[in-house]
Amino acid sequence: MAGAVVQGKRKTKVGRVVSDKMDKTIVVSVERTTRHPLYKRVIQPTSKFMAHDEDNEARVGDAVLIEESRPLSATKRWRLVSVISRAGEGATAELIVEEEETDEAIHGAAHPGRHATQAQLAPEREPAQ
Repeated sequence: MAGAVVQGKRKTKVGRVVSDKMDKTIVVSVERTTRHPLYKRVIQPTSKFMAHDEDNEARVGDAVLIEESRPLSATKRWRLVSVISRAGEGATAELIVEEEETDEAIHGAAHPGRHATQAQLAPEREPAQ
């Protein structure tokens, strides 16, 4: 079946801008949470993607949403969709909320049977008088 067209959504990623020194290009660092195959520790590997920023609107430290696109240059395969939050505004709660479910699933798989946190299991201590 030559020339088959794959229909569907384009991939999107959320990350932080680590460089905006180029004209109409930003470098976005995307973290993901995964488990080490041998040591079973939770690690956060990072990947860097070059993305096309037509209006030069993103700045270093901004949280941005990027989307797959056709090859725009030798290294650019992504384009900027929107700036989620500006650097210094403290609006990182949205990114943390997305990762909580992933973290809970990974930690739950590592410690089956442990449903409550240590703080809930430890008896409350009265202050010494």
